[in-house]
Amino acid sequence: MLGNTEYKRHYKEFSQNVAFAARTWHHHVHLNNRAAKDEAILAALNKAPRFWLDLRYSSVQTTIIFLGKIFDNDGQAFNVDKTIKSAHEEIAHFSKDELRKRKVESAGEFEGLDEYIKQASELDADGLKAIRAEIKNAKKIWEKIKPLRDKIYAHSQIMSNSEREELYKAVKNDDIDAIIQILLNVSEALLQAEINGRKPDFSSNYTQPIEHAQKDIEELIGSLLYHSAD
Repeated sequence: MLGNTEYKRHYKEFSQNVAFAARTWHHHVHLNNRAAKDEAILAALNKAPRFWLDLRYSSVQTTIIFLGKIFDNDGQAFNVDKTIKSAHEEIAHFSKDELRKRKVESAGEFEGLDEYIKQASELDADGLKAIRAEIKNAKKIWEKIKPLRDKIYAHSQIMSNSEREELYKAVKNDDIDAIIQILLNVSEALLQAEINGRKPDFSSNYTQPIEHAQKDIEELIGSLLYHSAD
């Protein structure tokens, strides 16, 4: 199999952490938004109130813990900086020659392959610069979230109720929405550069994982309401 590179190891870990954080967060947000607007859904969830309350807490905690893994500066840990660094060091992985090999491996020598490769883009310094700019924006948001992760969710630091409350107040749902969207966009940009030879483009958001998470919750709600009617 092609692609058993150091970059691939880093990208796999990065993309999995991003995807899990996105699913966890958007499952949580969509379920709570739907319950807030529909009394039948709220009643179904309140048949097991402790489970629902635990799920709400653990969903936020899990999301923030996984974001912490993405931005962790521990020298022994995978993180987004090492992913981008490895992409830079193995930039030949994104060449047209390597793209052609991947296409042949996955689909064979199909008609139009040479023209496809000719029209493809190679990830280059400008593309990596655009990706790093997105990561820089994400890090600014992470600096607001990090104290909550370090002092409450990853460690139970001793502090006053007012100190704890200030940590919660500093982080808004919009912050978590924004950082996850940036990370989804970066993950997809790297994937498309590798598998389709597309230039990183952040003019629109990659929302498919969010839409899938919302669909999951709609199916769950359907199941809950069906059983509630029995």
